[in-house]
Amino acid sequence: MKTSVPNQFINQQNNVLLFRNPLNLMMKRLLLLIVFALCGGTIMAQELREVHPVMEVNAYLANLKRAEANQRTTYSVAQNVEDLLTKVQPSVYYYSGVVKTYGEKPRALFTDKQSLAGLASSTMLKNNIDIVTIRINGNDLNSFIDMSVFYSFKNLKYIYIISSTNVTAENITNMIRNNDDQKYTVFYKIDKGDNNQ
Repeated sequence: MKTSVPNQFINQQNNVLLFRNPLNLMMKRLLLLIVFALCGGTIMAQELREVHPVMEVNAYLANLKRAEANQRTTYSVAQNVEDLLTKVQPSVYYYSGVVKTYGEKPRALFTDKQSLAGLASSTMLKNNIDIVTIRINGNDLNSFIDMSVFYSFKNLKYIYIISSTNVTAENITNMIRNNDDQKYTVFYKIDKGDNNQ
C-alpha cells in the first residue's frame, strides 16, 4: 500500500535556520543591522538639525554664549555676531535703489523693507556680506520678507531686523518667506528711536 504524503507548507528540515547555513544567516542579520543603523542615523540627523527660531537679539546672543560655554573652541560665533552688530565694519547701504559702499569687501548690508525688491538687480559687492540689517515699521508687519532676494549673497548667515514698532518673534516669523531650510539665522530688535529716557 502506497502512503500519500500531503503537501507540506513548511519544510521542517529547512526551517531550522541555525543549522542550515550559519554564515548566510549572520550576513543577513548584519545587513539588516546596517540598514537599521543608517535609517536611524538619518532620522537622528534630521531631529538634531540645528533649528534657528526667530529670537530677540539679546536672547539670541545669550543662547549662543550659553551653548559655547561648554565647548573648548578658539572661535566664538557669539563674539563674531556681536562684532558684526557693534563694531564698525566695511558696509553697503542700499536705500531706494541707491547703493553706497564704505570700505573694501563689505561685511554688512543696511537696507529697509521697501528697498528689498531692488536688491536682485542692484550692482553691489555681495560676496563678503555676512549680515543684512533690515529696518521695518508698523506698516511692514502685514507684508513679507522674501529670503530668496539674498540667494546671490554667498557668505550671508544673519538677517537682523530692526523694528520701529513693537513686534514679537511670531510677527517676524510670519513675515519671513523662503527660509524653509533655515539657511539664514533671523533675529530682531525693537528700536523706537526714543533713547532720551
